Amino acid sequence: MKKKILSKTYLREADRYQIKMYLDEEDYYICVKKLIHVTEPFIIHHNIVAMDSGYYIMEIVPKKEHYAMRLFLNEKKEIVEYYFDIIKESGMEEETNIPYFMDLYLDITLLPNGEIHVLDEKELEEAYKTGDITKQDYQLVLQMKEKLLQELKEKNNFLLQLDYKKYLGDF
Repeated sequence: MKKKILSKTYLREADRYQIKMYLDEEDYYICVKKLIHVTEPFIIHHNIVAMDSGYYIMEIVPKKEHYAMRLFLNEKKEIVEYYFDIIKESGMEEETNIPYFMDLYLDITLLPNGEIHVLDEKELEEAYKTGDITKQDYQLVLQMKEKLLQELKEKNNFLLQLDYKKYLGDF
């Protein structure tokens, strides 16, 4: 299981960036990253650029759910991809007051055209076989996978309805 701290995730290719945190929302934490300069664009399925100079990454971690959502947005603030991490838990780092989540390997992506992909199933199986995650963790992942897939197909996940542009503000 990997602990991911919002101020550090998905910045490997970015050598200059800005970060804004919204920690006062009732139901979730939000971290917005503006990528000022990226050394190499990050390309996903069908040659879609998910990260490049001038792009944005918005991470939203619900406080009472077992998933986190990442939005990849282009320089026009248009959504390129929704990326869901299934997680065991989330919280706030005591020393830094920065949100984190414990990643349970399996990920689900949603493209603006409605295309859905389940990622890292082999990594999940390996983590279970090696004891990195428990049987309860594994079962939680499978339950959350089904729940998220259903919500994404029906377009009724509450994070899909979020007015993300209000958090981008004057970035």
